Parts: sequence; structure tokens; C-alpha cells
Amino acid sequence: MLKARSVSVPKSLVCDRLCLDLHRWDFLYYDKDGFELNHAEQKYYSIMGYKLNNCLNHHAYAMDWYSNSNPNLLLDHSLILFRCEYSNCAAKQLAALSKSVPQASLLLNTKAKWGFDFALDAVDDHGDVYEVLHIEYDSKNYQEFMQELNIVQQRIDSIDWIAAATDILKKRSEWQSLSGFMQNDWKARYLLNWSRAEYTEKAI
Repeated sequence: MLKARSVSVPKSLVCDRLCLDLHRWDFLYYDKDGFELNHAEQKYYSIMGYKLNNCLNHHAYAMDWYSNSNPNLLLDHSLILFRCEYSNCAAKQLAALSKSVPQASLLLNTKAKWGFDFALDAVDDHGDVYEVLHIEYDSKNYQEFMQELNIVQQRIDSIDWIAAATDILKKRSEWQSLSGFMQNDWKARYLLNWSRAEYTEKAI
């Protein structure tokens, strides 16, 4: 059904090398909340040899987390994500650039963080797709992140997801009228005992 891939989570997330191909427009569209990388970040990450993933139609430093073999379940996305901080040559370059390109200071002040994003849908008897669970978590503390990752992975592994999906559908009257992320919060409380579905931190 759902199976976790073996993922080696890097403890150090840093870009420290000089990039010789930077332009003012590369620094536009900095993601202050999540893991999406603008063009400047992508260039630094590529120089470091970090493998970028076309995550949710955005470029990010991410690894696939779970796979799914059940046709009645649709794993929309399941990722472990990373955001790097900048030091040494890269930090010096960004500090110098920030005098003429203010957005460079956003990269300079970025803090390393780790995250996971898990979104599971299911197909009902009529062929309609509905959301079962969508959670996000990230932390700037590696040990804290690994602890939460292990707890959540154990919980995901212990759930019968066909039964859980059926149960969520039966309880539709309890969550369908909720607006926006409140539906996600309801399902996260019901399935994982989380108080809300997203625990996220700013990138800077």
C-alpha cells in the first residue's frame, strides 16, 4: 500500500561556494515560507551538487518519501524537503550584492530548515477523488525534525489507509462544511492527533 523510501536526510544544509552567473532578476520571487527556490537559489544549489526536484511544479531541494501501490489511493505528493543557509564565499558574495540588489539579503539571512509534506487522496465508489490527509511540518532544528519525522512515519506505517479513507468519507458531514485549511486540521486531528495540519517556519 504505502511504503516509505529509504531516505538519507542531510544534517548540514549549506551553500558556501561562489556563483559567477548571477543577475538582478535571479533574486525575484523569494519564498519566505516554504521550500520553493528562486533562480539565484537554484544556481547556488546546483553548484553545491544538490539534486533539485520539480516539486509541485516548483523547483525545490527535495526527496520522494512514500510510494503507493494501491489504485484506490492517490498519493498526490509525499516529500522530504530542505532549505539551505549560506556561508563563506557565498555569504560574502551575497553581502556585497545586497548593496545593489536588496533581495540578495534574503538569501544571506536564510536559515537552514528541514520539512516534510504528505498529501493523500482516495477514490470513492463513484470515481470521485477526495482528500484523506494533507499535512506539512518543518523545523530549523535537525534533531527536532528527525524526531517528528520518525514519529509521523511510524504512525503512517501503522494505519490501514483503505479503512482510514473509508472512515474519512463516512464522516464527511463533520468536515465538508469547514472552510479552507480547517478541513485539513480536522483530518489531521482525527487521524494523527495533531492540533492542526501545518507546522511551518519562516525561511528567514
